[in-house]
Amino acid sequence: MRKFILKPDKFFPVLWLLSIAVTAHAQVPEVAEASNVQDCRFLERVEASSGYGKNTNWHALAKYAALSQAEKLGASHIVWERFEAVGGFNGVAIASAYQCKS
Repeated sequence: MRKFILKPDKFFPVLWLLSIAVTAHAQVPEVAEASNVQDCRFLERVEASSGYGKNTNWHALAKYAALSQAEKLGASHIVWERFEAVGGFNGVAIASAYQCKS
């Protein structure tokens, strides 16, 4: 019986192609208003922090973290509920994740 061994010069291109396939399949949730997701399935409430540190643009960091959470849930849409400041340089984004058919 012959063993199949993938040599390093062949392994990395295969790994690279697999990573492209997985990345291409991932879908970043679309930002929507509550009225646009009435016929969709509610998945979960997501709450994400901007992280610790002096982040003058904490909104963007918290939004990105919440979008990443919603994407992992398989959400097609996200509805922002609120943003809460935690001190002067950090905060939390709170949203609802939905899966819509179209």
